[in-house]
Amino acid sequence: MDYSNSRLRQQYASNRSQLFGESDSNYNGKQSGRNSGRNSPFVADPARLSDRDLMSLESQNDEELSGLHSKVAMLKRITMDIGAEVRDSTKYLGELDQDFGRTGGLLNTTYTRLKVMASTQNGRYMCYMVSFCVFVFIFIYLFMMRK
Repeated sequence: MDYSNSRLRQQYASNRSQLFGESDSNYNGKQSGRNSGRNSPFVADPARLSDRDLMSLESQNDEELSGLHSKVAMLKRITMDIGAEVRDSTKYLGELDQDFGRTGGLLNTTYTRLKVMASTQNGRYMCYMVSFCVFVFIFIYLFMMRK
């Protein structure tokens, strides 16, 4: 970028006035009433800057801009990864909801059959079921105590 000295100064002054407004500084070294108690890190008169200083500022701005671009790209990747994770979690939760619904339906059907069986029979099947459960618990107890 090989700009003439006056072009760089005009561009700097224009950019500064667009960024900070005309009221912040009147470019002759005096601060306006709003900023009169503050020291500005910027040079009040862009005509005082040399070409080397302007190029240095431009290169610093370019470095900062490239750093910001990389940070934005990183945030974009993170956001996309979060979105993919949310979609996967939503899909998994939907499948889990369907599985619980099917299991609840199966248990409800089994419970209804058990109620019908208990109410229609004379208790003989209930006695068999209780005996079977006791036998299973004894078997599990003996198996656990054996180890």
